[in-house]
Amino acid sequence: MTGLGIDHPLVCVNDIVQARETYRSLGFLMKPPGQHPWGTSTALVIFRNQLLELVGVQDEALLDSYPAGTFCFGRHIQQWLSDREGVPLSALNSTDAAADEAAVVGRGGTCEGTVEFGRDVRREDGTADRTKTTLKIFTREGLPRLSMFACQQHRRDLIEFPEWMNHPNSAYGFASATILAEPADQPAVRDWLSTLHGATAMRDTDWGFEVTTGNGNWRVVSRASATSVFGPLPDDLAPDGTPSVISLDIKCTALANLRPFLAAGGFAYRDIAETVVLTEPARLGGILLSFCETPET
Repeated sequence: MTGLGIDHPLVCVNDIVQARETYRSLGFLMKPPGQHPWGTSTALVIFRNQLLELVGVQDEALLDSYPAGTFCFGRHIQQWLSDREGVPLSALNSTDAAADEAAVVGRGGTCEGTVEFGRDVRREDGTADRTKTTLKIFTREGLPRLSMFACQQHRRDLIEFPEWMNHPNSAYGFASATILAEPADQPAVRDWLSTLHGATAMRDTDWGFEVTTGNGNWRVVSRASATSVFGPLPDDLAPDGTPSVISLDIKCTALANLRPFLAAGGFAYRDIAETVVLTEPARLGGILLSFCETPET
C-alpha cells in the first residue's frame, strides 16, 4: 500500500451550474462554485480527506497559466472536455508530495512538474487566512484520461468544513473509483497503477483487477465484465473506448436516505446486490455513480 490515495477524480462538465444543481438534487451539500487560478471553474462535495469535484472551463485566457513543465492543467481539461464529459484527470491524496514524487519516480514514473498555489479565505470569525496546495503531475503516454496528480493540501482545515460534510443522502466518501479499459489496454493500465501505487497493492478479480490505495480502491473492468458490477453499460458511457474513470463508487451510511432524492429527481437507477447504480451519464457529467451502504468507522 502507498501513501497516495484517491482524493478527487475531476468530473469535467460543459455546464457546471446545471451539473451542480443535479448533484445537489441527489442530496449532496455543495459550496458555491469557485475558480482555479488556471481558468477552470470548480464546485465541490466535501468528504473527509476526499472531494467530489465538478470542473468546467471558465476563463480561457488563463488556461496556459501555472504550467508544470509542458503540462497545463487548464488546457488539459479543455482538450479532453471538448471530446466528451467525464474524468480526464484525477487527484491522489498526499501528505508529502515530494516523497510521493520520489516513490513514483523510483518505480519508473515521471513527474511532469510541480504546481504551488493558494487562495485567500476568510474564517467564520472574520480573520483572514490562505490555503496552500502542492500538486505533482504524473502522466503516462497512451493513457491521457488516466493522468494523475499528487495533491497535498497543507491546510485541510480551510477546506473540510464540518457543516458542509453532513450530506442529507448520508454519503461520506469513496469506496472506489472504477476505470473502464478493454482487455488489450489493461496491461498498460495495470503497469501505470503499479507505478503509482506499487505492485503489492494489486489483486486480480472475477471482473478484472483492483488496486488498494491509501484512500479507497481503483477497480478496472472491461465493458463486458462491467455488467457484473453495474449491469449493462449505457452506450453513451465512454463511447470512444479510451481507458478512463467511468464511475465514482460512494459510501453512505443508509441507502434509505438516498432513495427519496432519486425518486424526487426522477433518476434512473438499478439495484445490484447491495449497491444502487445511477445509470444516466448525460445527467451526471459523463460517468456513473454507485452507492453502497457501509458503516462509517
